[in-house]
Amino acid sequence: MKNLSVFVLFLFCLTFTLNGQVTTSGISGKVTAEGELLIGATVQAVHEPSGTTYGTVTNADGRYSLQGMRTGGPYTVEVSYVGFQKAVYKNITLQLGETYLLDVKLTESLSLDEVVVTASKAALFNSQKTGAAQNFNQSQIQATPSVSRSIFDVTKMNPLGVNTASGMSFAGSSNKYNSFQIDGITNNDVFGLSSSGTNGGQAGANPISLEAIEEIQVVIAPYDVRQGGFTGGGINAITKSGTNTFHGSAYWYYNNENFYGKTPGKDAKERKKLGDQSSATYGFTLGGPIVKDKLFFFANYERVKETYPSSNNIGSTESNLDVKEVDQIVNKISQLTGGYNAGGYGPQDIDTYSNKILTRLDWNINEQNKFTVRYSFLDGRKMVFSNSVSSAKLNDNGYFMNNKTHSLVSELNTQFTPSWSNEFRFGWTYVRDYRDPIGQPLPNITINNLINNGDPTKKSSLELGTERNSAANALDQDIFTLEDNLIWNKGNHTITLGTHNEFFHMKNLYITNIYGSYVYNSLDDFLTVGTANEVLPNSYEYSYSNEKITGTDRWAPVFGAAQLGFYAQDEWKVTNRFSMTYGLRLDIPLLFDKPRANEVFNSSTVATSMGLATDQMPTTKVLWSPRVGFRWSLNEDRTTLLRGGAGIFTGRVPFVWISNSFGNAGVEMVRTAYSSSLGNYPSDFKFNIDPNKQYKDPNAKVPTSEVDVMAKNFRFPSVFRTNLAVEQMLPFGIRGTLEGLYSKTLNNILYENINYQWKGETLNNGGDDRPVYEKQDNHFTQVMLLKNTSKGYTFNITTKLEKSFDFGLNAMIAYTYGQAKSLNDGNSSQAYSGWKYNATYYGDMNPELTWSMFDVRNRVIGSVSYRKEYAKHFATTVSLFYNGQTGGRYSLLDYTDLNKDGYRNDLMYVPTDAELEKMVFTDIHSNNNTVTAAEQKDALIKWIEGNGELRKSKGTHIKRNQMTLPFEHHFDFHFAQDFFVDIAGQRNTIQLNFDIINVGNLLNKKWGMYYQTNSGYDLTPLTTKIGTNGATYQFYDPGEMYTNTNITSRWHAQVGLKYIF
Repeated sequence: MKNLSVFVLFLFCLTFTLNGQVTTSGISGKVTAEGELLIGATVQAVHEPSGTTYGTVTNADGRYSLQGMRTGGPYTVEVSYVGFQKAVYKNITLQLGETYLLDVKLTESLSLDEVVVTASKAALFNSQKTGAAQNFNQSQIQATPSVSRSIFDVTKMNPLGVNTASGMSFAGSSNKYNSFQIDGITNNDVFGLSSSGTNGGQAGANPISLEAIEEIQVVIAPYDVRQGGFTGGGINAITKSGTNTFHGSAYWYYNNENFYGKTPGKDAKERKKLGDQSSATYGFTLGGPIVKDKLFFFANYERVKETYPSSNNIGSTESNLDVKEVDQIVNKISQLTGGYNAGGYGPQDIDTYSNKILTRLDWNINEQNKFTVRYSFLDGRKMVFSNSVSSAKLNDNGYFMNNKTHSLVSELNTQFTPSWSNEFRFGWTYVRDYRDPIGQPLPNITINNLINNGDPTKKSSLELGTERNSAANALDQDIFTLEDNLIWNKGNHTITLGTHNEFFHMKNLYITNIYGSYVYNSLDDFLTVGTANEVLPNSYEYSYSNEKITGTDRWAPVFGAAQLGFYAQDEWKVTNRFSMTYGLRLDIPLLFDKPRANEVFNSSTVATSMGLATDQMPTTKVLWSPRVGFRWSLNEDRTTLLRGGAGIFTGRVPFVWISNSFGNAGVEMVRTAYSSSLGNYPSDFKFNIDPNKQYKDPNAKVPTSEVDVMAKNFRFPSVFRTNLAVEQMLPFGIRGTLEGLYSKTLNNILYENINYQWKGETLNNGGDDRPVYEKQDNHFTQVMLLKNTSKGYTFNITTKLEKSFDFGLNAMIAYTYGQAKSLNDGNSSQAYSGWKYNATYYGDMNPELTWSMFDVRNRVIGSVSYRKEYAKHFATTVSLFYNGQTGGRYSLLDYTDLNKDGYRNDLMYVPTDAELEKMVFTDIHSNNNTVTAAEQKDALIKWIEGNGELRKSKGTHIKRNQMTLPFEHHFDFHFAQDFFVDIAGQRNTIQLNFDIINVGNLLNKKWGMYYQTNSGYDLTPLTTKIGTNGATYQFYDPGEMYTNTNITSRWHAQVGLKYIF
């Protein structure tokens, strides 16, 4: 950390101008009179709500540029020159990150009158974007159907954005490669543990209230080199500001079990309501002047409280556990603890809450300097506890997931001269995620082979005590950001020089079984604990860090990192109708620390043959990102626009992938592990209820374990991306867009388990001739190498039609065809999981380029929104959003580890008709039922012939993610009724809101389904057993292979009440 602090200080002292993300807007253009350029014309823009003034004069080419302006509006722009009539342009609205083009023609002054022009609501292609980007203003955000009140409910309205279970995916990329900025400062979960990809996500909290957001921008291919830090998509949100008028709101949103549909799906035998639950959101906003035209404030507070009942509760008809047996266990624990029952059992409320605070000050120091400071705080907590039908827990075997996030950003925008301006930004983000186990600290205890009341041929199990992964589980993140843009307007060129720098300090505590873990084979075995005839547990595990090395038994890896960015670009207005942007960005990732040396590994053949070591980190490399974009209005009336560009985009990796090398060096952790099957229990071993006095093997040493290393030449992710689009104003005021986007992987992550190598052996099972691997070193379980691959691509073609009607109706429809292929989708936090859940046929020697899990072949979205004011005091808003898309992807696996690489992630081979006839099946015996070999063979034939993907794959293997779930259709509905009255010249409104997500399911319980595989994971219908006399098979018919989800497939509604002034 000392090195990091010194480096930050050095950089700060070295550069007074240190920017990467965009938080403001601009206006530019040229001023002419009678065909001649006017030099020295005065241009002044006033943000009407706040009185904020921006001014400049035209240069030698008659051009002007106003930068660092507040987004939104309306603005009034005045252009004057001695001897000419003043031109006044009203009702101009600016979009985040875009420069409004305003060319002005002055006429000779024959009177003192001014020429007033009102900007059209449907102004033709005024923004200066070149790449794929979309903005969402206040009216669009407010009209978006939403129950979760999440920013992702808005961003999914982008044709290239898909809201998946693994977060927001843009253009076929993982959400871990996205950038999420609030007021220009990182709000990603940069460590990478949150499925939403945002801070607070692990605790079930949104990072910011929608009520505090002014505008949202989604960028996928911005050729502005100021924007970086992503290879997926970038989400930029800016918060609201105060104005010269006091304004604000108080709001409340609510739903409970009566706002959910009953059991969905076509095959539901009984339609059931959900149990008692509720969700309430309430808060307020307030903004206004501290000093009129000079100093403004804005504040927001919001609280969210959600609760739902636990399910499959012991003692209910949903649970198969026998209450009499559970009571014996509870009584035994009470006896051992002196009265504590480990939480007992029965229904309990699973709750989530969050508190959000945001404050912002905007200071117009003078016409040349504008300063903003914003602070936000998030405090979130989510209870995590669940039971299954035959595997249950006592009520204190859960945990609370906590998050506290502080965020501070300050920004100074300065106009030095008409030609020179500057934007400076400093940010600080403080994130603390940690687990609090529920109840009194205890060892973790699992008791197997209990009675199963639901199926006497099966057994059930019970877990109690402290949740095994939660007693030592915490993550600290500290992030500092320094940014600056220096802008020079020279003739018809706008030159930007800037830098964007992020500094990270991470600490990740994670020790499983730190209170000890006992697994007993039966209730009788457990009941002997503490008696003279105590039976040993089936297994015992106890992990802690080696104090001789780490100085503590709760050691956590700590490391620092930085990503420096420097860039230069030129926006060149070549002609009045053609402009281009070209620039170069340099990103320099730095890692300030390295893991400990593991001498056993470092000297092993596995390591030396590949030049690897646990204490070796990637060398620093400069990542170059040249970009060029253009805009070309093909006619004078600007009704046809061609835009596009190409460039390289560089992101960061989730730092958990880096942390794996620190936490799994194989030297810090000590594990005591005994098993009855191994017969290695010492003679003095006894169960101990005290979590701080668990049995330590006096001879314990670092066990055979996983080791994670990184390739010396590892690079952060980067892609080459290009797009081309044509925008056309069609008859009847319809705006059409046709856009193509292509991304080619330059550097993506790839895991290789180098402890298993191919030595030339193949399976040689008919047509299934996959490579077979051999383990290299028994000192290690897995040796995971994090390296790069350049294989992979995505492309998307989108067509969109949209129209705004004068009577308050807005409509849009878009269709996107896409493909996404990869070697690894990087959707796991742990190295071994990232490798083992990546299905394969050839293994690490030849990973296949095939479908990404984020591949969405066809997607159609549409929206209709209508607002009407009437009877002087009423307004009604109605909006409907449709999303239809190809279902998710999954793989078909063989249940056996056929290639012997240490895990069952082997893709299934589909036999030819001739091979199938020769296959030898063995009977399946289960639950007093038998599926004969002949029945299995017939079922396999029908299954293959009944599926097109399987039929065309005969004689080869199913590719990773080759299978797709059914097409999904979802409609979301929003209704708002306003009752307003003017008080002291200001509108006061009471608004009633009603939102329904998946409204189609309200009309028909078979509609609006979200689909998943029968297991929720990849399917394993075939088991192949290779013996000395050949292979035998068992086929478990998966049937339709998919089912609908239970909760998300239901319609879900919410009511809201809001007071606005």
